[in-house]
Amino acid sequence: MPVALLALAIGAFGLGTTETIVMGLLPQLSSGLHVSIAQAGMLVSGYAIGVTIASPLVAILTNSLSRRDTLLLTMGIFIAGNACSAIAPGYWSLMVARVLTSFSHGTFYGAASIMAGKLVPPEKRAEALSLVYIGLTLAMILGVPLGTVVAQLTSWRMAFWLICGVGVAAWSTMWLWIPQDGKAGPTIRLYEQFRAMTSPLVVTMMLVSMCTSASMFTLFTYISPFLQIRTGLTTHVIDGVLLMIGGGLCLGNLLGGRLADWKMLPSCAGLMGAVAVVQLLLAPGSLHVWTCLVLLFLWGVFIYAPMAPLQSYVVACSGSAPNIAAVMNQSSFNFGNAIGAWAGGILVGTHWSYGSLPILSAGFALIGFGLVLLAQYFQSRDATRHTAGHVDADTPEPAASRS
Repeated sequence: MPVALLALAIGAFGLGTTETIVMGLLPQLSSGLHVSIAQAGMLVSGYAIGVTIASPLVAILTNSLSRRDTLLLTMGIFIAGNACSAIAPGYWSLMVARVLTSFSHGTFYGAASIMAGKLVPPEKRAEALSLVYIGLTLAMILGVPLGTVVAQLTSWRMAFWLICGVGVAAWSTMWLWIPQDGKAGPTIRLYEQFRAMTSPLVVTMMLVSMCTSASMFTLFTYISPFLQIRTGLTTHVIDGVLLMIGGGLCLGNLLGGRLADWKMLPSCAGLMGAVAVVQLLLAPGSLHVWTCLVLLFLWGVFIYAPMAPLQSYVVACSGSAPNIAAVMNQSSFNFGNAIGAWAGGILVGTHWSYGSLPILSAGFALIGFGLVLLAQYFQSRDATRHTAGHVDADTPEPAASRS
């Protein structure tokens, strides 16, 4: 695999860390900014909303740039946003800085998705993107804990300065290793780009992305209290369990890329079904330590395996709008994050409590499983039309169905 993928992975690590770092800094932010824990938590929501809304707009504005220039520009925004976060004098200035930082998120991942695919042969594209996504996985299991320790020893501002340093490393390595390429694409009218996004197959797969993310964050957002209440684990033991889950996420990331390069939709359906089964077993299994640990490791493998392949597949199916497709799929992932955390929060506030979190998470996975079957129908229909010679010139056959 090309060394340029490492530069993209460093950028993904930085973005993943800044997206989730607030979860580990809540006490320090609450104390330092003189706001409640709930208000400090809204800094996570501000970032997610910024990604969801701004990503398609930034993608359109950067469509005339090469993807190398787009990557360098978005990483520059990332560095500036985190620097503003580090020096923010108050709560609302920090919120503005977080939203500014979020402008880089979807467009970076979109350009990185396409660039990673161009650096390798077609049959290795999903695997290449899964290597980029290792950076995001490592952000969850290393970036946030390290940032939290730094904040505890110094201040929350130092955590943001360190993230700036990651951004500088990413920008430098991309400038050195990412090859020069042409313009990201021809100038396509906004109407035509959004028209390409209305393909039933593209819409369905973005909904699969949303359900996958919702299934993950329904449980993952509340994993610490879940393990304390259901399994009776202490805080120090839970830290080890989170590292174990992170190992499962890394393994799933690599496994998903290889499975998707083999057969995308059947693999995705199988993984979503496996996620649902594991989570249903986790509802009673979480009452026993060793059963819970085994199931959580398997959950980590299965839940993260479809993430990178889904991004790659949506881009392949988007026809004339790969750039906006890539960033809108990132918006789908972030919207799924919000839905999962919100739905899980409502559940734990009722008499159903934490024991039903895996069941709710399994419900999202089963919806995703059904949507994958629907996508399989749309893919087969499009392939049949193409074979019969009835495909309209404005709606090219998805690359994935040709493979």
